Amino acid sequence: DEFGDPEPAIAPPAWAADLIADARARVGLEVYPPSDDTFLLLEALAADAVHLRALRPSLCIEIGCGSGAVSAGLLEVLQGRASSELPAGELFVPLILAIDKNPSAVASAAGLLRAREANRADCIRASLTGALRVRGTAEVVVCNPPYVPGEKEEMDGCGISVSWAGGDRGREVIDVLLPKAAELLAPGGLFYLVCLAENEPEEIIEVMRGLGLRASVAKRETRGMEDLLILRFQRPGGPAAAAVRIP
Repeated sequence: DEFGDPEPAIAPPAWAADLIADARARVGLEVYPPSDDTFLLLEALAADAVHLRALRPSLCIEIGCGSGAVSAGLLEVLQGRASSELPAGELFVPLILAIDKNPSAVASAAGLLRAREANRADCIRASLTGALRVRGTAEVVVCNPPYVPGEKEEMDGCGISVSWAGGDRGREVIDVLLPKAAELLAPGGLFYLVCLAENEPEEIIEVMRGLGLRASVAKRETRGMEDLLILRFQRPGGPAAAAVRIP
């Protein structure tokens, strides 16, 4: 298309097909549409559904929400609708904060979350975590950051390019984000981060371990031209830590 964003290499997870179609219909030209990286993150969340539901989260945060598809999908996971193997059971209705610096993305995500009846969701225009005063209280944090290596000039402004342009090694936004995301986590809380193999994920993992978090690779797959990883981090401690501990 006009911005060079290829069509996804694979279909979204079957359970998320409707919300992905809805999200893609809403994004317009200034918002990154759900694609292979989005789908892999949703698959990782669905695979961890038992752990996520055991946390009984009251606050979930998506940093760089784009279309809002991941926030909407996370709510599906928490409410047991992402897997026929999980009973719906008690419904979790956490507060979801979806953050993006692109005003078009904030509007798109807000529309999607309203349509999905996410009645406790707020969409906030901000850069990373700058607008938040919730240190140590989020049970779930997710981020599909700008990770594509490229020129620093592409990172300027608030348009669609800021959704993918990651500067040197694709790490300029990621490196600023890591300590901020770690600060948000409640004891036992989980943070999921999308990255490329070119972003040197082993180094990212060591940075987060240095910040006191457990770290592991939740998923890794080559999709289209990208070698994608979902990194999973957990803050130790908390009453639910034994039930949801991730290696």
